[in-house]
Amino acid sequence: MHSRKITAALIVTLGMTMAGNAVAAEPDAPVFGGWRNLHSASGAEPVLRNQPFAILPREVAKGERFAILDRENKQAVCCLVVDSDRLDAIALETSYRLPGVWIADLLGNEDYNRRHGDPHVFAMKREGDLVDHVFSQEGGGYSDLGGLLLPAGAALDASGGSVKFGTTTYRLQVQSQRFADDNGALDRYTLQPPAPAAPVVVEVPYSTY
Repeated sequence: MHSRKITAALIVTLGMTMAGNAVAAEPDAPVFGGWRNLHSASGAEPVLRNQPFAILPREVAKGERFAILDRENKQAVCCLVVDSDRLDAIALETSYRLPGVWIADLLGNEDYNRRHGDPHVFAMKREGDLVDHVFSQEGGGYSDLGGLLLPAGAALDASGGSVKFGTTTYRLQVQSQRFADDNGALDRYTLQPPAPAAPVVVEVPYSTY
């Protein structure tokens, strides 16, 4: 996967679950999602490198801005900006030349989507602080490869254990596990707002290519 191997601290299946249908259906609720930084398949021409993609629970407008979670530096960094209409498997293969295993990461599988809903995938572009942001790779850090997408304006506390957006503070938990076949890993982010609100769960897979 990309040019370096993800350590056992990672997990591999991309999907996104909004725990609580009311949260997912509420149009004014903040949108949390996942993202991946990908490149074209080997031998593809032209080659696209460091192309970010967002995986979101619903349609968003072109130009909408998000921050990414830099776990190693414990900060939210803005911005990834929606730069395309919603993408399907054909567009991901023909326009971006992505390998099939990463297309599957972005779009999920039929069984998962039947239970959790189809993800909305968009090409993104970097703006603002994210353009020149330096990620840390100490201790196997891989926040530059993808992770949690936050609404623009969200902030982490100093410990990295909670996210504040507007007047709401979400307790953040991250779990990682390798795939059974050892060909990737899955990261699960759980954002718990104050009770009785349901948690938001985002899963980001990293399949090996």
